[in-house]
Amino acid sequence: MTLTPDATVPEVLEGIDTSPGCSVKDSFGCLDLSQAGFAVLFEATWIACTAQAPLEPGWSRDDDRFGDPSVAVWSDGVSGVTANRDGDFAGLSNLYTRGALDDAWRGATSAVAASFPGLPITGYERGDDLDAALRNGYTALGPLRVWLK
Repeated sequence: MTLTPDATVPEVLEGIDTSPGCSVKDSFGCLDLSQAGFAVLFEATWIACTAQAPLEPGWSRDDDRFGDPSVAVWSDGVSGVTANRDGDFAGLSNLYTRGALDDAWRGATSAVAASFPGLPITGYERGDDLDAALRNGYTALGPLRVWLK
């Protein structure tokens, strides 16, 4: 994973095993690893939200899955999300739903906020999920690209 936008291809490749199956998360979407035999697995957009909403009705925490206080799994029976804390940020990931996407984003955001009150919420999304996140209070921050060899 790149940690700075000025990382170079040689710097990234010298620190990893580049055998088939290797992947690189280009956190800034600025590397071209195609010459090294990598192909883009997917592109997404970093998002963030600072709004802190009360927990949506029906959402509950499933503490049986992890013993780690920096990770929480939530669901409402229709949708679910994983929340994680990394320093001064709360991460939202693995959002799924069998219902309306906007309802899932509102509920998931409230669950992550309940897990780590006062922290900005971050993640990355693409497609319909990105559109729903932006409709529900998130701001697009910049590109992300994941490469696979």
